[in-house]
Amino acid sequence: MAQALRHVLDPGLLTVVVNVGDDTKRYGIHVAADPDTVLYTLAGVVGPHGWGRADDTHKAMESLAAMGFDTSFSLGDRDLAMCLARTDMLDKGMPMSEITAILARALGMTDVTILPATDDVVRTFVRTEIGEWLEFQEYFVDRSHADPVSALAFHGAAEADPAPGVIEAIRSADTLVIAPSNPPLSIWPILAVDEIDLAVREHSHRAAVSPLFSGAALKGPATEVMAGVGLSRGTEGVLEAYRGLIDHLFVDESDSDDMTLGAAFDVAIHAANTRLSGEDGGAAFAGQLLEVVAR
Repeated sequence: MAQALRHVLDPGLLTVVVNVGDDTKRYGIHVAADPDTVLYTLAGVVGPHGWGRADDTHKAMESLAAMGFDTSFSLGDRDLAMCLARTDMLDKGMPMSEITAILARALGMTDVTILPATDDVVRTFVRTEIGEWLEFQEYFVDRSHADPVSALAFHGAAEADPAPGVIEAIRSADTLVIAPSNPPLSIWPILAVDEIDLAVREHSHRAAVSPLFSGAALKGPATEVMAGVGLSRGTEGVLEAYRGLIDHLFVDESDSDDMTLGAAFDVAIHAANTRLSGEDGGAAFAGQLLEVVAR
């Protein structure tokens, strides 16, 4: 979604606030999964699966595996270099927001501002249906998000402050867009920081894009996780996830029958082609979204 908006906005007008609840420590280094995916995507170097670096090699993982280490959490060599650089700067006392800006410039990005939601430590934990609590990457990667989820917790969020620039970016934005990510796993960790949640609630032009197509996610565990934490199925569950946080919800044309559901939530629902993988990279949809919300 960020890339689609970037296509239609003038340079310098787009700010992306990114989830850090997925961050973890592996092989002794700090891995920032969501920030790096956003960085790689906007730099045009994201891997074919939507994460990691394109055309990466895996010599480091091969060497670790040869020494008997579990490398199921795999990092390509260039991805590993990014993580090493971030870890070195963190060890020197630099905050995540400053580090992210440095890494963005290193990837050649000067027209978009990318901000971690917070410089503090916030971590997403998942409770399985048998009551076991798992750190996010343990659930998502180590166990292939196969465990049914019954609850989520965002450790550290209650004490966390927004990263510098986050609240200012939200308040000054003409339009606030919640990307078509997994609402409980990717968006709620950001909103778990109280000041961010409040700033979103106070904004006057807010939209979200549903991650669902014909009522289900194309990939990942969004459908199952939403049900597991008590949200309704389909578009109604997305509306429940963002209750009080949005004025507009954009759903895919395949879910156009759900447009009447918005009245109960005081949300206008718009049906459009929300797939971002077309020839224009979603630019037409991004332009449509901005035009509708600005009315």
